[in-house]
Amino acid sequence: MQVASGYAYGPRATPQVAIAAVSSAMARGGLSHAGRIFLFLSTHFQYEINTTLRAVTQVTGSFDIFGASAAGVFSDQDWSLDAPAAAAIVLPAQMPASSTPNSHFALAAPNAINQQWLNRGGQRFGGIAGDATGNGAYAIWQNGRQHADFVEIELTPRDIILSQGFHALSPQYRISASNGLMLESLNDAAAYPTLRPWLHQYDLHNLMAGIGDSVSDMLWIPVIGVDEHKQAIMLAHEIPVGMSLCWGHFDSTAASQDLGLQLMNQLAGRAQPKWGLAFSGHRRAMAGSGLTEPDWNVLRSALPGVPFAGFYGNGQIAPLAKSNQVVDNSVLVALFD
Repeated sequence: MQVASGYAYGPRATPQVAIAAVSSAMARGGLSHAGRIFLFLSTHFQYEINTTLRAVTQVTGSFDIFGASAAGVFSDQDWSLDAPAAAAIVLPAQMPASSTPNSHFALAAPNAINQQWLNRGGQRFGGIAGDATGNGAYAIWQNGRQHADFVEIELTPRDIILSQGFHALSPQYRISASNGLMLESLNDAAAYPTLRPWLHQYDLHNLMAGIGDSVSDMLWIPVIGVDEHKQAIMLAHEIPVGMSLCWGHFDSTAASQDLGLQLMNQLAGRAQPKWGLAFSGHRRAMAGSGLTEPDWNVLRSALPGVPFAGFYGNGQIAPLAKSNQVVDNSVLVALFD
């Protein structure tokens, strides 16, 4: 008996699709009884969540069902962004818990993120339900019941890999003046001229401000707008004076390469993990051709034979820069022994 994954899709969002995914996982793992079930559904199931959860419990006998719905789902078998689909990881009933009180797997609604919950102790990793807009359908559940805001369980991965997919464009600047969301000056000079060259090359919505001293540990914040008259830049979050900042943008090709490199470095010289959870962004998946999904291909290549499952949602929850943060356009991978 071992941890296993399952995937299924159908022409309509019915409980049978989820049952097929979970049953497939149990068959692959040689499981006669299911322990904890991580179940991820596409948002096509928005009117069938409760019915589906009850059906999975009836078939498996497990009430320990934890998961969410999102724009798309995937496992190591397949992925989908446009069809009713379900992906699952099923743990054996007698499997010892891989958990400590200082590590939590968390799933949240798009409107439920706040720093008080996110950083109330220990590390958190996971995903934000829904789609790229944050306004679409979503659901989250624990113990087979829906919750309105967030759910979390104690779970300790051996590795957490975060590929943010952003490429730095500029040198580092020091924030010398800001007013709320408005970034007024960098290195004691007007902020806008430092961003202006990149506005000619990239769409505004693809430009980001990277906060931190190290590119590998940066928190990337969206650029919302510019005020040419005041020579200021509006960011999605307020940033304190004195922090380091650089300008960057999302690069889908570099993003997949970065994910592959991080996985290779993390796995080099070590035994393969037993299973994994992964969370990607709806926008990041849409950067592919529609026929292929570059990040999924990277995961499959780096983790041959390793069962994993996850979803394409509204964001990712990751331990970053000494706190827990919500990021976007990223892939978070949690690996377990």
